[in-house]
Amino acid sequence: MTVATLNRLAIRQHQQGFTLLEVMVALAIFATTALALMKIAMNYTQSIQQNELRTLAHFVAMNQAAELRIEKEWLTGSQSEDITEQGEQWRIQKQSYETISPDVQRIEIQVSHIEPNDAEKVQGVTTLSVFNYRQSQEGNAQ
Repeated sequence: MTVATLNRLAIRQHQQGFTLLEVMVALAIFATTALALMKIAMNYTQSIQQNELRTLAHFVAMNQAAELRIEKEWLTGSQSEDITEQGEQWRIQKQSYETISPDVQRIEIQVSHIEPNDAEKVQGVTTLSVFNYRQSQEGNAQ
């Protein structure tokens, strides 16, 4: 073997593997990327939970509107009540507003979620506006 061949073999043996600095830089890049992906995944999970809660709250509001129609209730002023529905605790607030017709009223139904561990913590989730029609005395619906 010549000296040049021995030098090439020595250089190849010396260049096998990574330096500590290269490994540390690669780990830092990997850790930064992993943290960013974790944050994205957490935001996505929270968004899904919020959308599920908003959907449930809308179902609760629609159920409240249906109960108003079924019971033929004419709301005056405002009402507030706490209920359990869809497996969650809700605070329902209904507010009536007059319209140009004396036989029609607009009702705002606001649904707020009550935190299971902290009843003082109430988070507004959705509001539904419905129109309520006064039922005539003979039972004829308009």
